[in-house]
Amino acid sequence: MNDADPRLCPTCGDALSFEILDDERFLVAWSCVNCGLIRTTEPV
Repeated sequence: MNDADPRLCPTCGDALSFEILDDERFLVAWSCVNCGLIRTTEPV
C-alpha cells in the first residue's frame, strides 16, 4: 500500500518520540523508548 508510518519504530513497531534539535534547519531526532533506536531527519 504505502510506506510504514514514520511515527512508528521500524524495528519493533512502537511509537517514536521526537525532539527538535535545530528548529532553523528542521533537524529532528526520533527515538524509540522500547528498543533504543535513534534516528535523525532533516529536510533537504
